[in-house]
Amino acid sequence: MIRFDVTVDSEILQRLATMGAKAFPAGKAAFNASANLIQSQWQAWAMGGSLDGIPEIKSPSANLARSIKIRKNSAFDVNIESESIQAQRIEEGTDELDMKTTHPFGNKSRVSKDGVPYLIIPFRWGTPNKEGGARAHFKNVIPQNMYSAVLAFKMKASRRLSVRADGSTAIHIENNYRGQPVERAEYDWGERIKADGNVNGLVSFPDESKKKGSTYFTFRIISRDSPEGSWIRKAVPPVDVTGALERTTRPVVEDMIRAGLEADLGV
Repeated sequence: MIRFDVTVDSEILQRLATMGAKAFPAGKAAFNASANLIQSQWQAWAMGGSLDGIPEIKSPSANLARSIKIRKNSAFDVNIESESIQAQRIEEGTDELDMKTTHPFGNKSRVSKDGVPYLIIPFRWGTPNKEGGARAHFKNVIPQNMYSAVLAFKMKASRRLSVRADGSTAIHIENNYRGQPVERAEYDWGERIKADGNVNGLVSFPDESKKKGSTYFTFRIISRDSPEGSWIRKAVPPVDVTGALERTTRPVVEDMIRAGLEADLGV
């Protein structure tokens, strides 16, 4: 868990705050507003915004933003925190990883006819925006000329099956590398795009979250025998997000809380 603590450090103030809901109303309101400000700044960075002294996030994430919550301990003591693994990885950094030594052996792994463990990895692709550029929150974006061709030729979509033609459930059991039985979905595959680069093999699926539209994926295989030097996740240095939050928000927060308390005390 990554946590940002916000506390008004005054024993007298803490005791007075327990006197009732009417104690320091302006101060409490200012403190709550300060917590909301810090939360919103952190969430904005998670969605691609800027914070003092750190780089912008490489992969903006709505899920990461939603994970940032305020936990109230007392009137003038809150934690702004995230239990997201992504938040922890960003704050602490990650070592270099040869994914060939890990991914082909996990719960969803498969085994080829030759006994080689492997894993199929889906990559989701975003569609270009109105200007033909990258749409926010997508690392992979279909080039505009290719997307125009996809729409013009109405490529046949793939879909996940719920039942087979004979009426049976379209799920089969297949062991993973560990010999554990795993349920595998079945698909009616549509057309695949043939192109140079990472977009090769692109397929479309109906967008299940909406009544219309499509989502696009490519699929790649990582196996124990993938070429040496491939599937290496580079080391990522830590990013001091909490330190940047403090630098960015401290002056404003201190002024907000001071003004609220002064209003309560008639200063």
